[in-house]
Amino acid sequence: MRKIQRKQTIQKLNVIPILDAVFIFIFFLLMSAQFLEIYEIGSDAPSVKTVETMKDKKPPLNLTLDISKTGITVKTGLDGNVYKTIAMNTQGNYDLESLYKTLTKIKKENIEEESVILRPTNKVPYKKIVWIMDACRELKQKDPTLAAKGKSGQLKETRTLFNQIIFETLI
Repeated sequence: MRKIQRKQTIQKLNVIPILDAVFIFIFFLLMSAQFLEIYEIGSDAPSVKTVETMKDKKPPLNLTLDISKTGITVKTGLDGNVYKTIAMNTQGNYDLESLYKTLTKIKKENIEEESVILRPTNKVPYKKIVWIMDACRELKQKDPTLAAKGKSGQLKETRTLFNQIIFETLI
């Protein structure tokens, strides 16, 4: 007696419904994602340096802007001498035009200086700090190029004010 062999067919798994579900799931994930625009403003970290001897006869400018809710205090020198205090204008905003004129005057006296230290309090809104940074960076289009003698005695021209902005944190 001979055995009759029957072919057993293996049933294949139907993965089409699973693929449909995964596709729809990916579609919903993409549609529910929030795409944000993140802006970055370059800033240098404060540098710590010990100075043993003063090489220059002129002390460093060390331009610092203390930004508070009531106004901006412009300080210069290592001792933090108050150069000028700029109060808020009548609309409750910072007087950026007065700040710009003050920084332009300081730049004319210190043509080779490039850095400014910002020291905002935690009550100052971020948007207003950005406005102050914009006022510190470059001359306006209508203003002429600044020219003055540098440390080497040669005439130096520039269209930038203080484009190296450093944030100082208060502890």
